[in-house]
Amino acid sequence: MYQKRRNQLIEQMPLNSIFCVFSGNAPYSVGDEKYPFSVDRNFYYLTGLDKENMMYMAVKYENGTAAHMLFIEPFDEQMAKWVGGRILPKEAAAISGISDIRMNDERWNTICMLLNYRMDRVGKITFLGDFTLQEDHQKRDAHIFAKELTDKYPYVSVENGAYMLTSLRLIKDDEEIEKLKKAISVTNQAILNMMKHAHADMKENELEAHFDFILKSHNCKHSFPSIVGSGKNATILHYGDNNQTIKDDTLVLCDLGASIEYYNADITRTFPINGKFTPRQKQIYNIVLEGNRYIMSLVKPQVTLRELNTKLIEYYETELKKIGLLENGKTVRDYYWHGVSHMLGLETHDVSLSNYPLQKGNVFTIEPGLYLEEEEIGIRIEDNVLVTEDGCINLSEEIIKSVEDIEAYMSKNGE
Repeated sequence: MYQKRRNQLIEQMPLNSIFCVFSGNAPYSVGDEKYPFSVDRNFYYLTGLDKENMMYMAVKYENGTAAHMLFIEPFDEQMAKWVGGRILPKEAAAISGISDIRMNDERWNTICMLLNYRMDRVGKITFLGDFTLQEDHQKRDAHIFAKELTDKYPYVSVENGAYMLTSLRLIKDDEEIEKLKKAISVTNQAILNMMKHAHADMKENELEAHFDFILKSHNCKHSFPSIVGSGKNATILHYGDNNQTIKDDTLVLCDLGASIEYYNADITRTFPINGKFTPRQKQIYNIVLEGNRYIMSLVKPQVTLRELNTKLIEYYETELKKIGLLENGKTVRDYYWHGVSHMLGLETHDVSLSNYPLQKGNVFTIEPGLYLEEEEIGIRIEDNVLVTEDGCINLSEEIIKSVEDIEAYMSKNGE
């Protein structure tokens, strides 16, 4: 699997080029404590390795042949007594399928040999990597490496090759789809457990704990910090306190997901804490639900996420006008201010390209919402879909979302 992905990367690389990807490091928090390590997703995508301080190097020579190298930390017996041993070369080779395993202190000597003896006859040598850097982000290993590289070898061209990996990661292979399905299945069980234990006057984080229990039971991590917002809190898009008492007759918006081997589910369900929608809640909820189904029916190759969002706004303009919400200068944007979709995969908001036309194999979210702050009603219904040749498959179809199904389940299983 990983070899296939690396070969696809080689196909995109120009002749006389080298592609470097780093696994990353966990920064220190306080004293000798580190933040939890989260591997660079491009590195993981190409190697399957989930360890710090590694570098993968792909080389494409003038004649089109290629080489693959993996640089890792040496085994440290003393460190192994404290935090466990670093991965051994044979273990790294078995997971990644890369046979040429070298130590990190061999990086620059290897690069020197490549540039001076293997690639010195060519006019241009290009170093590629994921050198994307947002303004408010810290520099990563790739940026430090690129600076040192150009200082040592000013004749080398350094270019951002992130788009190459983005184009590969956008199309999910069978293994990725299976992992996403597993993550969604666990998320389904966890949401049902929340509904089963829901009752008025409990805390939002108490309800959240019933989601967490299922994830822990399946040895899963969270895709992202869970959003569990009741009443007015549900109108805050990225609400994160999750610490308020849930009043009777209110809706709870739960945006959450399980992650399996870094493949993320991202599901939102909204349900009444007491198991019964009020007439007004049902009215707004069904508008959102039909929006969810409508957008799903429009998915097919060559459509863009921007076009889907435009269609949702047009739908809302019709439906909200019917119930009097667009009077006195109000517009759809007063009740809905985010996009209806984002890509999904190794990252919750996965890599994408500007105005990208959907293709078979894409996985993304469909998440219409309406937020009526004055009425303390916030509703979002989010599913995860896979693009097919002529439409899409709802990977989260089994997670109940109709008013009737939610009320029936909570009536039968609630506390």
